[in-house]
Amino acid sequence: ETMTSDLPIKIKTTGAVVLTEELRSFIAEKVGKLSKLLDASDTSALAEVEVESIADSRDGDVYRAELNISVAGGFVRAEAKRVTLHAAVDEAVAEARRALRKARTKHRDLVRQGAAQVKEFFRKLGGGA
Repeated sequence: ETMTSDLPIKIKTTGAVVLTEELRSFIAEKVGKLSKLLDASDTSALAEVEVESIADSRDGDVYRAELNISVAGGFVRAEAKRVTLHAAVDEAVAEARRALRKARTKHRDLVRQGAAQVKEFFRKLGGGA
């Protein structure tokens, strides 16, 4: 099931999970918000969400949500297990948001670093300025 927002979202359910209209829109809304952290010009961006029920969970967490976000030149994977399906999705999205922020900051810092080196190079080249 692919949904259209800025970020295409594929949803897969496993186990006893039924993809209701409510669940679909919940996932679309939560995951869709991550598109703000992505490069708008990145047309290859895709989010794949898998939600499943865990049958013999010893720790009471009965649902697992896995979120894979592919972007140009990168990949973010987040996973969460929770007592409710919605909580698992929430947590996986929060984890993905942290990872995307980190990746974005890293990218920005590399760009800044590059710009500083270029400036320095020209300064030396020009012998002044």
